[in-house]
Amino acid sequence: MKVPLTVRDHIDRALAVYPDRVAFVDEPDQPAPSMGEVTFARMGELVDATGAGLDALGVPMGGRVAMVSHNAGRLLTCFWGVSGNGRIFVPINFRLSLDEVTYIVDHCGADVLLVDPELADTLGPVKCRHKFVLGDESDQALFRLGESPQPWAPNEDETAVVNYTSGTTARPKGVEQTHRSLWINSAVFGLHTSVTDRDNYLHTLPMFHCNGWGMPYVLVGMGAKQVVLRKVDGAEILRRVDAHGITLLCGAPAVVAAILDAASDWDGPIPGAGRTRMVVAG
Repeated sequence: MKVPLTVRDHIDRALAVYPDRVAFVDEPDQPAPSMGEVTFARMGELVDATGAGLDALGVPMGGRVAMVSHNAGRLLTCFWGVSGNGRIFVPINFRLSLDEVTYIVDHCGADVLLVDPELADTLGPVKCRHKFVLGDESDQALFRLGESPQPWAPNEDETAVVNYTSGTTARPKGVEQTHRSLWINSAVFGLHTSVTDRDNYLHTLPMFHCNGWGMPYVLVGMGAKQVVLRKVDGAEILRRVDAHGITLLCGAPAVVAAILDAASDWDGPIPGAGRTRMVVAG
């Protein structure tokens, strides 16, 4: 018997094993209302509510839902709210120009575009069948709480996410990732980074970037807590490491440099020393 491997498995396991644990802590300082502290049970409700919302909007199975956003709880939730309900998620680099975002939205054939409030004016000219600013507007449109989403027959060979390059040599290029590839990558990456349900992870890596290197899938599947950081700042990273008992983070060498600079001016013991591990690449 072949059991399809899909990203829905991650949230389903967390719901079964860790419903009352904190799934993520949203960024408190952002233009949209913060989601605050969200348990896996609540996250599961939001995932189903998103599926029901996409049904109500008439987004077909296999339809594309694009999002341009800094790290945020709503972005994190959509990795399952969209892909875990039979649609394809397209997280877009928030640093791209209006022309590049317009091209990606058109190229991927997005049915829905979700935009960070900070970028709403800049991306105002981008056209899409359904377009919402993240926050109260997107919540009202997508979070159909208490409604059951349309059943989805899991297929591990279907596309779950499309990631676009930054287009440094030409137009941005889309890379389709199947449910199976994301599932296997999460298992391998989780093994190599020794992720457990005791980990507290800080999102110093943009979630649009290769889906945050696939870490969100690993962490939800293992029942670990995620702390959302909207923008990289060395001192703020140290404060979050201290406040949330962070044990793991990922980032480019520039993030390491920012942390080291902040640590050199830190008054007292350096938060996370001897406890926090970091995966560095780029």
